[in-house]
Amino acid sequence: MNFNLLTWDESYKIGNNKVDSEHKKLFDIASKIYQNKINKEELILIVKELVKYTKFHFANEENYMQSIGYEKVKEHKEIHKGIVNDLNKIIKELGTISLEEAIEKLSDFIYSGILQHILLVDKRVHFNIKSREELKSHFAWKNSYKINYESIDKEHEELFKLAIEALNYHDKDIKKHIRITIKKLYDYMQTHFKYEEEYMRNIAYPNLKEHMAQHEIIIKEMNNFIKSIPNLKIEEFERNLIEYIDIWLIGHIIYEDRKIVNENNSY
Repeated sequence: MNFNLLTWDESYKIGNNKVDSEHKKLFDIASKIYQNKINKEELILIVKELVKYTKFHFANEENYMQSIGYEKVKEHKEIHKGIVNDLNKIIKELGTISLEEAIEKLSDFIYSGILQHILLVDKRVHFNIKSREELKSHFAWKNSYKINYESIDKEHEELFKLAIEALNYHDKDIKKHIRITIKKLYDYMQTHFKYEEEYMRNIAYPNLKEHMAQHEIIIKEMNNFIKSIPNLKIEEFERNLIEYIDIWLIGHIIYEDRKIVNENNSY
């Protein structure tokens, strides 16, 4: 696990200052495992600090969800419980594995457990309470989404442009415009995924099969969205498209695509 993947990044923000600051604190605590000359006893203290702050943050987040009447708060609480249980399991294993194994296990947990939860679950909570105007005004490609591989970054940015074009239907035949622009977005997404998969083959990316499976899921979600469009009101179409791009696609870019470049740079 590369240390850069465990460093807080602006792209992880979900748009709530308090929640974002607490998420950053989680990463700040976890990053202590990479301090020089750390020993097993110090690592255990760091993990215990992480457990304590994780529980504190989850309690705050659950109170917030209840205060806004979030309908899936019960399911969200269960996910929180599972994360804490996984962290406690790591603590129990620390005495039986090497320091290097312990650091690697904790790093994987932060990246796959905490970060994925932020990008795919927490983000949806705050997405649902934003107004139509807020969603549209903040929907844009951000430099913080870059994975620092120029051709792939350009294609990711183009996907955003096509999604924004689909939302820009003023003074047009709305149904025709949506049909045409969504097809362009769908076709370009498939083209992009093929290019990305070819790049992974060229660098012998070890997780190619798993990454391709993620591409299939994203395409499947896009197909489901397209099928639903005839039954959606304009506001529903806008919210669903923005959610699809902002959660499914951006989550994939930040969580999965960055691993490709990180792997290639480690050679």
